Amino acid sequence: MQARAEATAGATVPGRCGDLPDAPVGLLRLDADGCLIEANRAAIDLLGLAGAALDGRTRGLPWGLTVDALTGRDGIWLAPGNDPAARVRYQADSERGGWVLSLPHAETAALLREVAGLAGGDGPAPALAVLQPLACQLEEAAAAHHLLDGIGGLLSRCDLDLASLCDATDDRPLARRLSAGFGNLAEAIRQAVALSVGIADEVPHLVGENDDLVRQSQAQLEALESVQAASRRLLADLQAVAGDLQAVREVAGSADARAREGIEAARALADSMAAVQQRSARAHSVIEVIDTVAFQTNILSINASIEAAHAGEAGRGFAVVASEIRRLADQAASAARDVRGIIGETVSALGEGAASARHTGEVLDGIGELLGGAGRAMASVATRVDAQSGEIAAIDRAVEQVVTLGRSNLEHAAQVAERSEGLGRDAATLHDGVRLFRLPADPMATPRHACVRDLAQTAASRIGDALDAAIARREIDTEALFSRDYAAVPGVSPAKYSTSFDALCDVVLPPLQEPVALAHPWIVFAICANPDGYVPTHNLRFSQPLTGDPAVDLVGNRTKRIFEDRVGRSVGAHTDPWRLQVYRRDTGQIMFDLSVPVFVAGRHWGGFRVGYSLE
Repeated sequence: MQARAEATAGATVPGRCGDLPDAPVGLLRLDADGCLIEANRAAIDLLGLAGAALDGRTRGLPWGLTVDALTGRDGIWLAPGNDPAARVRYQADSERGGWVLSLPHAETAALLREVAGLAGGDGPAPALAVLQPLACQLEEAAAAHHLLDGIGGLLSRCDLDLASLCDATDDRPLARRLSAGFGNLAEAIRQAVALSVGIADEVPHLVGENDDLVRQSQAQLEALESVQAASRRLLADLQAVAGDLQAVREVAGSADARAREGIEAARALADSMAAVQQRSARAHSVIEVIDTVAFQTNILSINASIEAAHAGEAGRGFAVVASEIRRLADQAASAARDVRGIIGETVSALGEGAASARHTGEVLDGIGELLGGAGRAMASVATRVDAQSGEIAAIDRAVEQVVTLGRSNLEHAAQVAERSEGLGRDAATLHDGVRLFRLPADPMATPRHACVRDLAQTAASRIGDALDAAIARREIDTEALFSRDYAAVPGVSPAKYSTSFDALCDVVLPPLQEPVALAHPWIVFAICANPDGYVPTHNLRFSQPLTGDPAVDLVGNRTKRIFEDRVGRSVGAHTDPWRLQVYRRDTGQIMFDLSVPVFVAGRHWGGFRVGYSLE
């Protein structure tokens, strides 16, 4: 084109003026009325102008341009239509009046048309090499726009199944990030769905149990109130018994005093009767003397009668006297015998009375002892009644506290029942909310999930066999391998623990864990954990020497720790064929965790878990 311009330099161009240069760019000159008065060859060739168009009387402006469209001293006018090359740059001619117009260069026109085609997205591939990188970028942008538009449609429908838009093997960065984000969100919602279903299933049982708890609490409260009323009645009865015992003690004390007085009276009576008996014995002696005197007197009267008879008439008077004396002696002897009998009977009666008095004294003494024992027993009973009254009063206070707690528990049980019903409604609402999302039917349709599952199941089987073989070789016994005793390692943060089996795991597990951890760059770790979440041996990349800096050691040395987060507690405890979970690691990274159970000697020992990302 430059050669052409040089060849035609200075050539005469038909028209009224020949001042326009013969440049590769089409140039036109207009007068003040907008009539075309001059054009260079490039313009004539581009517009196919005839000589009549330059006679100053024919307007002949390109693409329907009118002078009214030329506003200001300079600018660009775009022709109506879809041709981006139909454009005119104009500038006012201050010396001659009118305007000078420039038309697009042929290559510029082609460039503008190809750029417009690229912008529209429906044109052919650009022929110009300079536009091909831009075309690639626009193609990528269009694909990204299409993907984002499709994602917008999915999200508007709460559809989290990205497989309908992009293949799981799509290696575009945006597709990988979106696939990872959708995968994380889908599995998180799947977990929420499962949790909401579990809560919804458990809530009716919880509500029923709470209703039972309310009824039992009500029955317990009523029983406690009955016990409290009974204890208070018992306390009142004991207090009444204590009063009665006090009265009985006073009566018993009075009876004991009277018994003692009776004992003293019986003893005095016995002593008096003994004295009378002694005196009666002396009277008996006197009677014996009287009887002896009467007997002697009778003998003397007999002798006197005999002598009086011998004396004859002179002794008759003496015989009468002797006869009277003998009669008196007989009467005295008879009276003495009667008195002796009476005294004998009296003495016998006095002996029986004295014995009876002594027996009465002994009985009264026994009664006194019984009354004393009864008094002491009643005093002891009274003391115990007082103690029991105190204990029952303490029981009453304790029952009062229990009754208060029972009322509080009843209120709390009613509140728990009400909240359980609210929880049921919230769980139903949550379940209804998460059901808005359409989730991928099978997580294992995602190639990474399926790949990790296969790796984990194979590794878990080999680990179980290796630990079983260690038991068979007697390198460890079964109880030590399954031990749940942990000894804290001092001076380490985060906390670490040693067990009876971690030394064996340090030898057995790395050859089986490391190949899985290194199988793909997106796998973060591959480790074993027991049902408590204890990791005896972590991967080598996470078993770096301790630095003493908790922030550094949290990431660099994660072995021999008990992971008590939601996922850490479950990976070694479940016996599902596999369990997929998404969570935020304590390092802040969001990742997937797929775990499978490990069985040793037919027993569930723990689990093998693989942490990885979808990006």
